[in-house]
Amino acid sequence: MADVGSRAPEAPRRHRTLLNAGLVLVLVAVFLTVGLPRFLAGDDGSVSPTDADFAKVCRQHGGTPRTPEPGTNPTAERRCTVRYGGEVYLMDAITPTGFDEDTARFQRQGCEEARREERAAARPGHRRRLFIYHPDTGVCEHRP
Repeated sequence: MADVGSRAPEAPRRHRTLLNAGLVLVLVAVFLTVGLPRFLAGDDGSVSPTDADFAKVCRQHGGTPRTPEPGTNPTAERRCTVRYGGEVYLMDAITPTGFDEDTARFQRQGCEEARREERAAARPGHRRRLFIYHPDTGVCEHRP
């Protein structure tokens, strides 16, 4: 027989401890997945960069900003362009939140791949196209 003042049986206590530990693990996983990265990145979804901020970043990288005209579709994209030779290129790496290093890196990789493909396809008498990556703008220029 159990004494009246004895401790609670071990099984329910162990079950409650495991349940609490599992709940804590789930909360940590949700926080790390959703909350922490946004917090660490300083990402505040309520802050929207202005046209002036976009234009400033665009000009800092040698581009010409193109913003939607007043009175037009407010969801129209801001664009930043740059001219190399006679061609105008869209600067994909210039975004409303600043210069996107990942996009610029992908542009560089695409430029390097196009350069390799052009070398591999070279034929005698065929004029090769040049692909020149510009790190300041994140643009791959194509020269005939």
